[in-house]
Amino acid sequence: MTVNPSGWRPTTPANEQGDAQTVTGNRALMLEEPLIFEIGSTEQTGVDFDAAPGSAPGPRPAPGNRLGGLERSQPIGLPGLSEPEMVRHYTRLSRQNYAIDLGLFPLGSCTMKHNPRLNEKVARLPGFADVHPLQPQETVQGALQVINELAFWLLDLTGMYGVAMSPKAGAHGELCGLLCIRAALEARGDKRAVVLVPESAHGTNPATAAFAGYAVENIPANPAGRVDLEALKARLGPDVAAVMITNPNTCGLFEPDMKAISDAVHAAGAFVYCDGANFNAIVGKVRPGDLGIDAMHINLHKTFSTPHGGGGPGSGPVVLSEALAPYGPLPYAAKYPDGSYRIVEEETAAEEHPGAFGRMVAFHGQMGMFTRALAYILSHGADGLKQVAEDSVLNANYILRSLADVLDAPFAKSGPACTRRSSRTKASPVA
Repeated sequence: MTVNPSGWRPTTPANEQGDAQTVTGNRALMLEEPLIFEIGSTEQTGVDFDAAPGSAPGPRPAPGNRLGGLERSQPIGLPGLSEPEMVRHYTRLSRQNYAIDLGLFPLGSCTMKHNPRLNEKVARLPGFADVHPLQPQETVQGALQVINELAFWLLDLTGMYGVAMSPKAGAHGELCGLLCIRAALEARGDKRAVVLVPESAHGTNPATAAFAGYAVENIPANPAGRVDLEALKARLGPDVAAVMITNPNTCGLFEPDMKAISDAVHAAGAFVYCDGANFNAIVGKVRPGDLGIDAMHINLHKTFSTPHGGGGPGSGPVVLSEALAPYGPLPYAAKYPDGSYRIVEEETAAEEHPGAFGRMVAFHGQMGMFTRALAYILSHGADGLKQVAEDSVLNANYILRSLADVLDAPFAKSGPACTRRSSRTKASPVA
């Protein structure tokens, strides 16, 4: 045995493991399981049936064929296994399942590697897991309440005026925000064609702007890795619809001039879209609405611990300023004076939300992600979420310093600590 460079954990050198093969090909309880076609034979069956009436010698006549011409004309080609063979095969396969008890979810780099069992338990409650989007609304009041309560938490945490819960993930939320901006500009008869994207922004920002039909222009970074404020001011004009900025940015740096950026953009008649990819680093500490942000998507898998990618669908609610909220998409869950909850759809939108630009999805969003995110928020509370941000920044800087002799991090010495998102768990802090 040897001691690794940190000096605290013994490790086994590779040559001590060896490449010796066992007689069976298995190593301990990790069995090399053959295919089910390799276990059973297509010439046999593992089930014994009683003989059909009339198939054996006797006075009873053979019954009529009840398959109506659908009888099989060729062998089925499936292997026949005995009951013990079948049980053992699927039990051994089940031992190969990956789970959060065995390690972190191997998802995208930007997804939190912290998926609490409590969240999973709540999401599997029958009242949430078994609901159908076409059920009568009076039968899913609890689910609608979850959507509504999560929406108000997101508004409180961001200091924004309205929220669209239906977008399915970050880039989908970006598109939603830009469509809200376009609707607001069209409502005042102002057609603009350009979206400015700083080079420190998230990579999906220019792609989304182009997909929405805007011309994309780059804004350079200053020597500290932040947006060059003077270059931005010089480019602002009557053709600019919005600026898409990521804060903290892709290098993990907070924009100290964010309020000045927003003021300059608003003075030019444009809107500020903020990519919420790194919101985990500032949740409970900074409210984007106080910085002049008009629209921001929140990746529930990056800030509120919902699994994503190989582990489940995404959800990217978009919070909106007072200027953009009237143009948010349908549908949305609303609470009424009698205490009931209802989904506002096109049928009632003319009365309650006439400015909606349209809709992003067929139904109401990702229910399973809403329940997980709300469970995470309620289990932490406001003070706990603030600690999440503090711990994530601490973890990110710990990793940054630990890798200082291995990787060259851009702008690592240019100012305030790295605020790139990071999981709160010590076991898997990189995100």
